[in-house]
Amino acid sequence: MNKTITILPTIHINGSSAESLTKDYSHARRAVQEASIALMSVDFNARDYYVQGPSAWTEAVKQRHDIYEHLSAAFDAMQEHELYCSQFIKEIRP
Repeated sequence: MNKTITILPTIHINGSSAESLTKDYSHARRAVQEASIALMSVDFNARDYYVQGPSAWTEAVKQRHDIYEHLSAAFDAMQEHELYCSQFIKEIRP
C-alpha cells in the first residue's frame, strides 16, 4: 500500500486546540489499534471457504491482508497527527 501525503492541521487561535486535537487523534489511533486486534482475533480458517471453490481461500487471505493494511495506514495517519499536535504543545509550552 502506498503512503499518502498527509495534510496536517494548522493549529491557530481560531481553530481547534492542540490539546483537543492530540486527545482526539490519540483516541482515534487507539480505536484503530483495537480494530486491528479484533480483526486478528476473528476465527479465520480455510474450512469456511473451500465450498466456494479452489480460489476462495486464497482470495479471502488477500482481502484480509488488504483490510489489515488499510487499518495499519489509518493507524499511521492518526499517530502522525497525534505526534504533530503533541509536538506543537511542547514547542509552545517548553
